[in-house]
Amino acid sequence: MKFLVVLLGTLVLWSCEQSKTQSYYMSHPDEMVTDLAECNRLGKNTYDCNEAAKAQFMLKQK
Repeated sequence: MKFLVVLLGTLVLWSCEQSKTQSYYMSHPDEMVTDLAECNRLGKNTYDCNEAAKAQFMLKQK
C-alpha cells in the first residue's frame, strides 16, 4: 500500500507543469508567440496566457 501511495504521489508531482513568467516569455519570444496563438485559438485564460500577453505588451513598448 505504501508503495502505491509513493508511486501515485511521484506521478502527480512529475506531471505538474511549471508556469512561465513574464520575464521568461520576454527571454523566449518565439515561445511567447506560439503560446499566445494557442491561448487565442482555444480561448484559454490561464496564468501562462496572461504572462505571455504581458510580455508581448512590454516588448512592444521597447
